Amino acid sequence: MSWRTLSLQLANKLSHYLPIAKNWLYRFHGGIFLDYHKDLALRQPLRQGYMPKKLILPLQQHMGEPATPCVEVGARVLKYQVIAQADIPRSVPLHAPTSGTVTAIGPQPLPHASGLTETAIVIVPDGLDEAHPSPLKQEQLPQRPGDDPIAQFKATILNAGVVGMGGAGFPSYAKLPDQPGLVKHLIINGAECEPFITCDDMLMQTHPDEILAGATAIAQAFQIPSVIFAIETNKPNAIKAVQQASSNYPNVQLAEVATVYPMGGQKQLIQELLDTEIPHNKHAIDMGIVMMNVATLRAIHHAINLGLPSVSRFVTVSGHGLNEPFNIETFIGTPFDELALLAKPIKALNYPLIMGGPMMGVRLVNNHVPVVKTTNCILANPPEPTHQAMACIRCGECAEVCPVNLLPQQLYWHAKAQEFDKAQDYKLFDCIECGCCAYVCPSHIPLVQYYRNAKAEIRDQQAQAKLAEQAKQRHEARLARLERDKAEREAKLAEKKAAVKAQAAAQQTEIAAKAATTDAPAPTMSAREKAMAAAKARQVATAKAKAMAKKAQQGSSDA
Repeated sequence: MSWRTLSLQLANKLSHYLPIAKNWLYRFHGGIFLDYHKDLALRQPLRQGYMPKKLILPLQQHMGEPATPCVEVGARVLKYQVIAQADIPRSVPLHAPTSGTVTAIGPQPLPHASGLTETAIVIVPDGLDEAHPSPLKQEQLPQRPGDDPIAQFKATILNAGVVGMGGAGFPSYAKLPDQPGLVKHLIINGAECEPFITCDDMLMQTHPDEILAGATAIAQAFQIPSVIFAIETNKPNAIKAVQQASSNYPNVQLAEVATVYPMGGQKQLIQELLDTEIPHNKHAIDMGIVMMNVATLRAIHHAINLGLPSVSRFVTVSGHGLNEPFNIETFIGTPFDELALLAKPIKALNYPLIMGGPMMGVRLVNNHVPVVKTTNCILANPPEPTHQAMACIRCGECAEVCPVNLLPQQLYWHAKAQEFDKAQDYKLFDCIECGCCAYVCPSHIPLVQYYRNAKAEIRDQQAQAKLAEQAKQRHEARLARLERDKAEREAKLAEKKAAVKAQAAAQQTEIAAKAATTDAPAPTMSAREKAMAAAKARQVATAKAKAMAKKAQQGSSDA
């Protein structure tokens, strides 16, 4: 065991027994001192220009909904061309990193601990790197001269496919408010606290102007009065480069923060810089604070000032299993194993690579997975003998180092017993999964795995409950629709019956009226009228008799 390792262990022990010593260095609770191995990848200059054999571009590289492919197999695409559209909310478009031919659109393995597959577009580069003439003028979200400038700014970031490159890949446009004046502090996160990872360090050394230009664009658009550039003290070259570049940006304040893990966490860095604690169930934006990673700000500069979408990023390729670790600016979609082979592995890569660092990284099931927008490190550390987990001895060291000031021991018991309601009562979802608790656990309990599994189970239960509620609502809506249709049919039938009945009644009335006029009895005559009628009848009869007698008399005379 090296003297450095012993000194770090001693520092952690002293900070455990003398918590006030931590307050001399930083403000947030907990945290640990690690051996960072940052020098491994920084021994070589930045690599650029690597052209992979193929590019695998998952449609979902961000928090939200996947993009929708807008190219077909066999199509030739140009660099920066939109190959998948953001045609639904919470989606982000995807662009071709270089020119080539689309050879497949279908399931491909993702850089995920479970070996999940996701729909991806596979491009075989043609080596020409031919660019689209106007990449951000392709119709995604139309921008007109009269539009709100804030809406245009956010639309440009969305059109460029910019997502958070230092965390979970939250769409960057969604982190910004819809009007100026709401944000008081913009924090540029250059802490990069995980061991081995130095891609942000290299970016700050080589492109500090682009980072500052992206931050300034946001500060001007949203009228942010305070811009703070935070860098850990173990990055002297980056600090020097930023100091020199920031002379052109007087509104930017450089803050050197203590080298302690996890200083790069959002809540921890905000507390360190502003002495402000983000409450439970609140976000930084609720406190008037926006934090962005240095790589994200460079991508925003490319989108706003250069009109270029996000198609590449800085990646650290490091680890004890590589002879020549390095940092590289590589295309999104480049396979992990191709980059790891460039670093000349000490032995065959027949063990899982890690995406990220040793504390929060994801151990892969398949090494032939692509670099995505959130990939900051490809770590090749050969597996070491694992310690057998033993029973918790309730020492409380996990609680001492938790940077969120949780009770990891209680979370462990409830997660293990699948008492998820109680785990949530202990703020399970406030856990940032930094791994500090598992690092100091003398019983070698994989605490973070229990927390991740519990979160996954809770999310699954919530998703199932949501589906069940949606099914219930659909069923109730169907029953209501059937009842409504039945009531409408019955109302129409009743109306029809009433109309028929009314028509029949009208017909009966008409028939009765006609019968009354045609079949009515003769009117009754008075006695006088009867006498006069009888007299008249006698007169008529007498006249007829005389006429007949006269006629008979004439006939006899003629004879």
